[in-house]
Amino acid sequence: MMNQEMLNRMKIAGEYQRKAIRALFSEEIGEHLDVIEKEIKMMVMEVAAELLKNCNRGDACRDEQSHEQTSNVKKVDIA
Repeated sequence: MMNQEMLNRMKIAGEYQRKAIRALFSEEIGEHLDVIEKEIKMMVMEVAAELLKNCNRGDACRDEQSHEQTSNVKKVDIA
């Protein structure tokens, strides 16, 4: 509950920060900032998707290697 409240406050603070930065520039530059913001969001989403894809690929390789290691194990009797 407290974490959710802090998250909401941080979100509101971010919105105020965004408005303050935009207030420093003209309306034309504000339009450019909108485009830049959209591009950055798309880039972040692409990077996150690529990371997830690589992580899943790494997990699959790791699972395959551990399966190969266990399948090559031989039982040894110690006398």
